[in-house]
Amino acid sequence: MAKITLFHDKAECCGCEACVNICPQKAIHMEEDEYGFRYSCIDASLCVECGLCQRVCGYKQVEENNVPVSTYVACTLNTDIMKSASGGIFASLAKSMIEQGGIVYGVSMETISGELTPMHIGVEKLEDLIKLQGSKYVQSIMGDTYQQVKKLLMQGRKILFSGTPCQVAGLKTYLGDVGNENLLLVDIICHGVPSVSFFQSYVKELEKKLKGKITEFRFRDKSSGWGLVGKASYLTAKNQEKSKLIYARESSYYQLFLRGDIYRENCYSCKYASSNRPGDITLGDYWGIEHEHPDYLVANGGDFDEAQGISCMIINTSKGKEYVKQVSDGLRLGTSTFEKVARKNGQLRYPTKSSERRQMILDKYVNGGYQEVDAWFKRKNLIKMPFVFVLDRIPVAVKKKIRRMLKR
Repeated sequence: MAKITLFHDKAECCGCEACVNICPQKAIHMEEDEYGFRYSCIDASLCVECGLCQRVCGYKQVEENNVPVSTYVACTLNTDIMKSASGGIFASLAKSMIEQGGIVYGVSMETISGELTPMHIGVEKLEDLIKLQGSKYVQSIMGDTYQQVKKLLMQGRKILFSGTPCQVAGLKTYLGDVGNENLLLVDIICHGVPSVSFFQSYVKELEKKLKGKITEFRFRDKSSGWGLVGKASYLTAKNQEKSKLIYARESSYYQLFLRGDIYRENCYSCKYASSNRPGDITLGDYWGIEHEHPDYLVANGGDFDEAQGISCMIINTSKGKEYVKQVSDGLRLGTSTFEKVARKNGQLRYPTKSSERRQMILDKYVNGGYQEVDAWFKRKNLIKMPFVFVLDRIPVAVKKKIRRMLKR
């Protein structure tokens, strides 16, 4: 039996896969638990007890000490903002990196064995950047991404790596000092992550309702404005291409995600849900912009359009500050503060709280599949769903105008 123990409690493992990537014996692999969450496991017959896996665990071994250098309201000026979830800042930063001959790593929704699977991949062509754009409300599979990044950095290539804070921290500890001058780290404001298996089960249930095969799933679609509306593209039995908007308040998956009911165990005690971020830059939606900076908005004579989406950008290091300075011609920026951004982005201050419903929901999933979870959600929301159906189809811009009129 191997004497190395990676974790004693599931709350100690974030699933970043740094230990898998660093093991010289390939003795560590990822296995799903009964809820679909992936955890690292050691093959005792291959382990030589070198201890590298324990030392590389940034989640347990390293305390981040970065503090915000500066904070901005932001949106892109040199990419198509409508293809991004919020203000398109990731796309702008990534575009500049590719134009410098660099490679950008992020999450793509790949089709593997016929199933949509969130995977970390690298792209070095502008036409491939779309794969990494948009929010993915599910944990991505890292695979050998850290190994790829290290190899490229050792070759002198420039890399922009984006991911959840724990994935960014995992890469930092894996690399050590390798290629730091050529690496830009971008973390996202993360609520928490559901499992790949849970998401794929949701997609299968949605396919039954649509009577088709989903070929693309975008968690954030802007056809009705900046907000929480997804879009599923699918093929019918007659091979016709169709699409379906997924309204967050009508979707069991979205609601369970937004309420924090289906995250992996460590998300509820995440140490990165604070001002001490592992990335050089932190990106997210600027929720609450209408309260914090109303003068910035187009509706009030400013330059930022709520209908198209607005980002917040937090600079955490001198490297992040210098990179933003270099690419600033492609950005529209307005000064803000960390405190203002954090008011409606609670995960910049504390982790999501685990709900009393979580275990019950996960048990339903284990015993009856996603079908049982969805059925429970519908029974619970039966009365209010007709009202939600009507309200959701009012364009976001119209809703905002109505709210402004009511406040007068």
